This record gives sequence, structure tokens and C-alpha cells, in this order.
Amino acid sequence: MELRYQQLSPVNVESAHEILRLCGLDMQERLGLNHWVPPYALEKLRWDAENRQVYAVLYANQVIATFTLGTTLPRSYQKIPAILEMWNTPQPYALYVNHLAILPSFQGRGLGRQCVQTIEGMGAFQGCDVLRLDAYSKHAGLQIFYPKLGFRNVGRFSLWSERLGEAETTCYEKRLAPQIRADERHP
Repeated sequence: MELRYQQLSPVNVESAHEILRLCGLDMQERLGLNHWVPPYALEKLRWDAENRQVYAVLYANQVIATFTLGTTLPRSYQKIPAILEMWNTPQPYALYVNHLAILPSFQGRGLGRQCVQTIEGMGAFQGCDVLRLDAYSKHAGLQIFYPKLGFRNVGRFSLWSERLGEAETTCYEKRLAPQIRADERHP
């Protein structure tokens, strides 16, 4: 399946937000997981598009997936001591991945793997040493998926919210193979 990746601006993130919303409802219905219901706020996604990189993944001009990237620790994690301990010692140059979501009707076709491989290439091209992401610990499928792609479990942290109570999250990291950036290639 040939995919296109398009970086979104703050004014056109609605399609990505809709995928996050639909994935949240799907996880709630199929898996009994409520961590994406309600979905990530549209205004926060706009902020991410302005200050990080929000991507739409297109197949035949239809947005079927999304993810967010950045080389700085996401704002929501900057005050969580457990994450700072897991992900900042030692301090490699990292690409942080958030909100990777595949439209439910397209799941199970290898698109998650394809997106992660593309993200790995983006990270290597930017000179990053590692990819870092987290997954809700109760999502059993993701706890299998990411290690199969070569991610290492570096620990867990818990957050408390009125909506979810205590929610445990697993942090993953994957070392990237060095790649020569286009601006560093020799003729």
C-alpha cells in the first residue's frame, strides 16, 4: 500500500483530530479502554502543529492515519520525574513520537509498522540517536507490537486523573541506525 505523508499546519489538523477521536471510540468499544475518550483536545493538536510536527498519512487522497513528532520532550511529560529519569539518562538526541493512530477500518494491514519505519527514517535523517514513545500499559496489543519492531521497554510511570484514576504508561525507546543527512552527503 503506497502512502503519502503530509505535515499539517495548525489550521488543517481537523482530519488528524478526527482519526484520534475515532480511534478512541474504537478502543473504548473493542478493548474497553477509555484513555483516548474524550480525544486529545483540538487546540492542543493545533499547538503541536505549530511547535512540533503533526503528520497526516494519506492513501488514495484519504487521511487514514496520523502521528506527532518532536525533538523535545512533549509538554505534558516535562514535569513527570519518572519520565525524566527514564528518558534523559543518558541524553541521546531523541525523536519523540505521540498520537500514532490508524483509522480503525485500516488497522491490521501493516500500516502501523509502515508508519514506524517511515518515522525511523525521519529520525535518522534529522540526526536523532533514538525514537521514544509511550503506550498505555493496559493496551495489550501495543505491549506486543512495539517490542516486535525493536523497541525496548525502559520503564513505566503512573498518572492519576479523575476520569481514568491511576493510568500506567509504558515508555519505549529504539536506537536508530546512523544515516547521512542530505546536506552532509559528498558528491
